[in-house]
Amino acid sequence: MTPNLLAELLEPLLSTADGDEESLCEAVNLTAEAMAALGATVLDPEGRPARSVSDERAVVAALNTHAHHLMREGRLDDVVEALQVAERIGRLAHLPHHPRTV
Repeated sequence: MTPNLLAELLEPLLSTADGDEESLCEAVNLTAEAMAALGATVLDPEGRPARSVSDERAVVAALNTHAHHLMREGRLDDVVEALQVAERIGRLAHLPHHPRTV
């Protein structure tokens, strides 16, 4: 998947207002459905398709990949925005928090 296509897929997530968790949940579901329709796969650390991945984990993985692409382009404000959305989703889904190091 190209970085531009990934950015388009994630736009509904990135455009949800802070505090509007209902819209964020809807955007997670729509984004996960679009990713599945395109055949996007979350990989485990060995590079194999991960098993039993929730919609929230799949979308957070996509946001992390998107943030990585943005960082390589030097778009640090956009990186922060993508990671903040990923953290909001993690809180909603009660995913374990993985502290980031700089």
